[in-house]
Amino acid sequence: MITQLVIAIALMLLLFSILILLPFIANRKSQLDERRRNQLNHDLYDIRLKEVEADLARGVVSDQQSIVAELQYNLLDDIDEQPQLKNNNNKILWLPGIIFFLVASLALYWSVGSFQQVNDWQQTLQRYPDVYQKLFEENAPEPEQQDLQDLMIGLRVHLVEQPDDLKGWLLYSRLGTIFNDAEIAIAAMDKALALDPDNVEVALESIELKMKIGDQYEKTTAELALKLFLQRNPENYQAWSLYGLIALQQEDFEAAIKRWQTVLPLLNDSSGEQARVLSNSIAYAQQQLALQKQKNNPVSATAQYQVSITLAKQVSYTPDSKLFIYAQAVNGSAMPIAAIKLDIDNFPKQVILSDADAMIEGSKLSDHPQFIIKARITIDGTANKQTGQWFGESQIINAGDTAPVNIIINQQS
Repeated sequence: MITQLVIAIALMLLLFSILILLPFIANRKSQLDERRRNQLNHDLYDIRLKEVEADLARGVVSDQQSIVAELQYNLLDDIDEQPQLKNNNNKILWLPGIIFFLVASLALYWSVGSFQQVNDWQQTLQRYPDVYQKLFEENAPEPEQQDLQDLMIGLRVHLVEQPDDLKGWLLYSRLGTIFNDAEIAIAAMDKALALDPDNVEVALESIELKMKIGDQYEKTTAELALKLFLQRNPENYQAWSLYGLIALQQEDFEAAIKRWQTVLPLLNDSSGEQARVLSNSIAYAQQQLALQKQKNNPVSATAQYQVSITLAKQVSYTPDSKLFIYAQAVNGSAMPIAAIKLDIDNFPKQVILSDADAMIEGSKLSDHPQFIIKARITIDGTANKQTGQWFGESQIINAGDTAPVNIIINQQS
């Protein structure tokens, strides 16, 4: 940048010099014309003087001295003696003008220019390799805000010089997200996806980014892109998880539950961390769905209980088995007050049992002061009790209790 500044000053100096020289060039031409006019007057004087001498010789004139004096006076009157003086004065003004221009340019740039910003920018570019290496070192500390800003500036210059750097565009997009610049983040992610359109991870990251920080149009196009992605990759766990999250954000809880339940069979470990997260997500969606139903129809659901169900190690079941979760009144009829039937996919399982699940009209959970919630696995998928079925039950629950209900299926009939 300093070199560019020197070149700019040199060009301005050249331009200013030309502007200063123009009057000198015009003055030079004027002086040349003046010399020619003076020479012409001298020649006319000599011719006239010879004519006077000729007239004197013929006796035409008698007062030679007065005529010659008059010719000399006319000659002096026509000759300009000031050009040399004017030329000297103009030369004196030329050098101070250039000095003033140079000093004024530097002062103007220093006062209103971006010298300090340019200097900071150059220093940032010099620090960029060290900041980049420091950020990706193993066990590196949490980067400071200034380090991330320096990294973003350096990375921007790097991407101008190497626009095919896929990892660079991904990092630039993530930095844009950190600094809440949606335009930069999405544009950089589009660049990365254009470099490798078949990259599954980049495609999903692009969709997730647009769903998080994009405008309504970008969110709509991202959801459409996700549907097309699932058509090509129907067993992608991350895509289905994201698809369920989109439904949750749109408050379509039934769709979220269905999509997340689609993911569960895709997991290699049904008891691992991913299965646990999905189960919690499904339980949350079920809870929100119950609240949504209560809000839309408050008469039909005024009581609800969160139930967590786990299995003892010795419990076994088949793919066709079903899980029944139901509530029975204490010291009352064996007829369930409310019940839910679920497919068995993984445990622990989180469900919401509420008035909306009442079995008989006019008999709801909120109508009973005490009840017990039970969970039973049936082999044939029916609600009929049979020998050998595994089940579990809660402690006595008082109406209005808000604590989660925990049931362990560890008993066999």
